[in-house]
Amino acid sequence: MKFSVAALFLLAGYATAGRPELSLTVKDGGHGSVKSALSPTVSFEGESNGMEYGTSVDLSSDDGIPKSFWGQKRSSVKGWNIKTRAEVSQGKYFEGEDLGVYVTVDGNDEDEETFVWASGFVKKGDAQVLKVGAKRVIETDAGKFMVAPRYAFDTSTPTVCLGFKKDDTKAYLTLAEAEKTLLVKQQINEDNSASIKGGCSGFIAATLTNESDLGSTTVTLTEDDIDVEIQKDGWVAGIKSSKSLDSEPAIRFSKSLTFGV
Repeated sequence: MKFSVAALFLLAGYATAGRPELSLTVKDGGHGSVKSALSPTVSFEGESNGMEYGTSVDLSSDDGIPKSFWGQKRSSVKGWNIKTRAEVSQGKYFEGEDLGVYVTVDGNDEDEETFVWASGFVKKGDAQVLKVGAKRVIETDAGKFMVAPRYAFDTSTPTVCLGFKKDDTKAYLTLAEAEKTLLVKQQINEDNSASIKGGCSGFIAATLTNESDLGSTTVTLTEDDIDVEIQKDGWVAGIKSSKSLDSEPAIRFSKSLTFGV
């Protein structure tokens, strides 16, 4: 089974709100044509009778065929807000050109103190749960505490994340069988923020972000590399270099535009 471009615009014809959008992204690097360099994508989102839906097609692909359609429904059940989303895709979440359905369910109570979620897929008669998780937020005079256990069925990996927030400081301790990490984030002032992450083996990464008229500038330092990235008005430019300077730095840039069609 394959989707067609005609199906995309047929869906757009039944729109109750909004209209299709064309996104163009110019990236550095070698490209075989103008079309591949611009990476044009047409996407559409709409809503009907409380059901949200959408689709997109990469016009630079050889066949110009939409690779997925999605729909989601929001509801309220006994004090819980539930969002159920299903995406029918081809070659996006599954290997090869197999067609399947990726499903997610998210829920939270009215006070937004307890959250639950789960994901899974159905493909060729095979159904499998991928991940389940929950989060509980507890507010006290000392600060806000969080406990978030989750389990990945595909890797049989349980993980627990413990969080704490007070004023402009956030800390997250992630405990898994393979690794334990601690992430600390600090809002220094209105324009500057920083974070540092470490594990049992030591330092992992640190970032410093500045917001100014030039845009958002983020400097990321890892054990091996240093990366600088600037974002402004759809432009993204960055440079990454090894700390030892034993190789040429990698420079990247892109520009994204989105407008109605």
